[in-house]
Formats: sequence, structure tokens, C-alpha cells
Amino acid sequence: MHNEFDLLIGVTALENELTLVTDNTKDFKYFDGLNLENWHLR
Repeated sequence: MHNEFDLLIGVTALENELTLVTDNTKDFKYFDGLNLENWHLR
């Protein structure tokens, strides 16, 4: 985890069962059960 803002964003997405859309997926790969999407790769 790189900073406390990533932690806050990840936990909020998990708690609310949201999909997190980000180009920075490497900082969120440690959250078990977090749905990640990178629209930049499409």
C-alpha cells in the first residue's frame, strides 16, 4: 500500500461492494475481494 488515500479508497469500495475503476491497479491488488477495472487498457 502506498498511501493512506489508497487505503481509504479501497476500503470504501469494499464496504459498499463497488467496482473500483483506476489506472493504478497495482496499489489495490492486495485487497481481497475488491473488484478492479482498468478502462485504460480497453
